Amino acid sequence: MERESGVPRNPPPSPAGVARHGFEFSRHPAVAPPGWDPTKTESGDGLTERRAILISVNTDNQFFFPLVAGFYDALNAFGWTGDVRGDDQDGVLDPLPEFIGSAVDELEAGDVIVTMIPDREPFVDPIQRALDDDIVVVNSHVTPPATEWNYETQQEQFTYTSPVTGDDRGVIIPHVGIRDERGGAAMAAEMYERLQDQNPNQEEYTVFLVNDLSDNSMVTRRINEAAANEGTAQRYFEAQDDVRIFGDRVFTSPQPPEVADARAFVVDNIQGDDVDAVVSSAFWSAVGAGSAVEAGELEEDMLVCGFDLAGMTGTGDDGPIANGGVDFVVGQDMYSQGYASASAARAYLERGVPPKDLEWGVSVWDERNIEFATQRRSWSDLLDWQSENYDGIE
Repeated sequence: MERESGVPRNPPPSPAGVARHGFEFSRHPAVAPPGWDPTKTESGDGLTERRAILISVNTDNQFFFPLVAGFYDALNAFGWTGDVRGDDQDGVLDPLPEFIGSAVDELEAGDVIVTMIPDREPFVDPIQRALDDDIVVVNSHVTPPATEWNYETQQEQFTYTSPVTGDDRGVIIPHVGIRDERGGAAMAAEMYERLQDQNPNQEEYTVFLVNDLSDNSMVTRRINEAAANEGTAQRYFEAQDDVRIFGDRVFTSPQPPEVADARAFVVDNIQGDDVDAVVSSAFWSAVGAGSAVEAGELEEDMLVCGFDLAGMTGTGDDGPIANGGVDFVVGQDMYSQGYASASAARAYLERGVPPKDLEWGVSVWDERNIEFATQRRSWSDLLDWQSENYDGIE
């Protein structure tokens, strides 16, 4: 059998985490970069001029600014040029495949598209167009559920012509970030540990689960069991013998989300009930519940947590964690997602490192380290420099 890079030609695809014949394993296709030239790797400089375009879900949402900052920081470090494209309306996902198509028309072989992929079907054709033009595609931050977007399904869907052998082969689109359902489980695990530490002899803990963005599939996968086939906060709590989920379901806060509405919603549902913790899929209900605890509307020993640093940072009396209302928040490290997305493409193009998912666990931020998190999100000097040299930074 003909081999390339020590891997059998056209090996049967095997998705990560899928058991075959009782064994669980993963395997990545060993693919050479477009325009592969061994002398580039041998020279070791890796200073090829390239252009990279980031396709963002929302260019005006401050939640994504750290990701953009990390992306631009990487481009500057690599000597690349690039910019950020996307819609300025929160939650509007339909134009993203069109932005990818426009980027393909502008870029050349060996350039890079970093894109968020919230859904599978609309993105297949524009991504394949990019691959056909020898443009590298990296999936940053937002990714479809693992049932629809895994190594096996991607290798069946996307093809790549090897510059070494000329064979058509299946490839994967590497994801840089976290899996939402795993992040939700990590948040639930942290809350469960804190409940045990606070009341180690308690026979049962009652947890109120709230989804603040029920129309957002990525956020919903953090918490709702029905939204994913693994992970989620709901599934984690249900696996514990000494946890009761209040109402035996995940509640949905008022839409569109506002802290004041979420606060009233949480208080109306659990005030006077024996509830030990409030767990929110985002930050609105967490901040609302935290302020209700401070005001004496909810029990002072009630634990409160949420997801994502947006709306949670601040020192002194400026933030819900710093002033004691919210016990902790789970963060995704958006800056690293932006930087590592560009870095993954560079490692492939300049060093032949096959595209691989780069997934990491979430970080837990509380009153002990929130000041550091706030400072890290500001990067005042970096952002000032970028605002003068790049578009998309405010």
